[in-house]
Amino acid sequence: MGIFSEDLKILDRNTVKYMVDQMQETINEQKAQIAEKDQQLQKFSADITTLKEQLKLLQEKDL
Repeated sequence: MGIFSEDLKILDRNTVKYMVDQMQETINEQKAQIAEKDQQLQKFSADITTLKEQLKLLQEKDL
């Protein structure tokens, strides 16, 4: 019975390691997605700032 018990402990340990590795992979993928979204937001923010400046210039021209 001791052999099976040790085998189950090893199997459990390997299962936990596999699950942790899978979770870490998911976390890494999500971090990459977040970084990409942050870059997009920064670009959109810069675009909005540029458009606001252009709009302000146009409004000043019309006055």
